[in-house]
Amino acid sequence: MNHQLAERIALTAALFFMATAVSAQAVPPASQPAEALKAQEAREVEAEAEAEEFESPPPLLMGDATQSLLAWQRSGEIASRTPRPIAGSIASRSYERYIKSFEHPIPEHLGSTVSKSKGGGGASSSAGR
Repeated sequence: MNHQLAERIALTAALFFMATAVSAQAVPPASQPAEALKAQEAREVEAEAEAEEFESPPPLLMGDATQSLLAWQRSGEIASRTPRPIAGSIASRSYERYIKSFEHPIPEHLGSTVSKSKGGGGASSSAGR
């Protein structure tokens, strides 16, 4: 997926530079026949048409990047080749902690314990009070 986007960007850039180079060529002098002018214009139009053929991808919407990263993770394409086993005792304790988390219901709303005092807070500013 990322590779295709890089290829499109590279191709678009190459076509852009080709179109720029074609349009930057010297304008034929007036002494040349009108046919040479028409041929030059035809080449410019053709280069512009080729450049427009490869449109940029649509802008990302909120959540698109996250969805792409999760899909990339699911595919296993970027998985490490180095195994990282977890010791049995550690895995057992982690699983116990996970099971214990179901003993308390998830509150519908979380209250805030942050005080709304003025000034820069911290341990040193409230110690003298």
